[in-house]
Amino acid sequence: MDSKSLLIRIHQLSVNRHLFMKLHNFLIFPFFLVLVFPFIFGISDQSEPLQEQDLPRYDDYCRTNNNTFSNAEVLTYKLYYNVNFLWIGAGTVTFKIEDRGDHFFAEAIGRTHGGYDWIFKVRDTVQSIINKETLLPEETVRIVNEGSYTRYDHVKYLRNSRLAKSEMGKTRDQTTSETIYIDQCVHDILSTVYAFRNTPTDHLGEQSIFSLDMLLDRKKYPISMRFHNAEKDKKIKGIGPVDTYMIEPKLIVGNVFSEEDGMKIWVSQDNNKVPLLIESPIAVGKIKAVLESHSGLKYTPNGY
Repeated sequence: MDSKSLLIRIHQLSVNRHLFMKLHNFLIFPFFLVLVFPFIFGISDQSEPLQEQDLPRYDDYCRTNNNTFSNAEVLTYKLYYNVNFLWIGAGTVTFKIEDRGDHFFAEAIGRTHGGYDWIFKVRDTVQSIINKETLLPEETVRIVNEGSYTRYDHVKYLRNSRLAKSEMGKTRDQTTSETIYIDQCVHDILSTVYAFRNTPTDHLGEQSIFSLDMLLDRKKYPISMRFHNAEKDKKIKGIGPVDTYMIEPKLIVGNVFSEEDGMKIWVSQDNNKVPLLIESPIAVGKIKAVLESHSGLKYTPNGY
């Protein structure tokens, strides 16, 4: 069966534009979310609005030290969708981070392959200015172009005032302004990825859980990752056997995910802690993201 026939088959299976949008959101930002590409999507009414009385006093408990990534790291992932036991490459997501003085500039760019554009075209970009000392975001820009759906959101974090200012709308020229109370430790999509990668692993044990809060679309979402075990010689397509940590994010049940558990993330067991493979069942089929290429790693990679 050629690629166009497979695409037609996907369409016949009622993988409609709305589901593709949610599916793509999930793929881009689990991560990696990590890791999200995204274990935060499909969520609607289970977020926690931030209230002034909920705000804690600021101190160093917000700080995350970077011992994992370099200031020139680039990671590219290939995204797959499973139809009738066939894994079809649907798009790519590239994460970049660079040194800009007293902060990092992080960017994630997601796009569907050209052959998919006639079904559902995706061109998404997320950018974040991240404080070097805390790994907390100072400014975030999301530019979403998914079929006919567009969104622009520019957030500035005023942490000394425990506020965030969001300019959000369909496009950059059609935004409304809103000021939001924030927890001093709240992250954005990209800082979540890099903060989780810096989780200490020296004393990991079965069922260890690590949590943080993330601001998205003017709401706070609790994000947690559960460490299950170290997995030796995990076989990963295009990479081979690699020693990994296996981690499970806690999902929010909704239109995409039918249960809290199910997504699995395999992270390199070396000091880079690079997400190598993400797999998850969804309401229609399965999805996975596989590391396709990397450059500028802080440490010599172990087996990938």
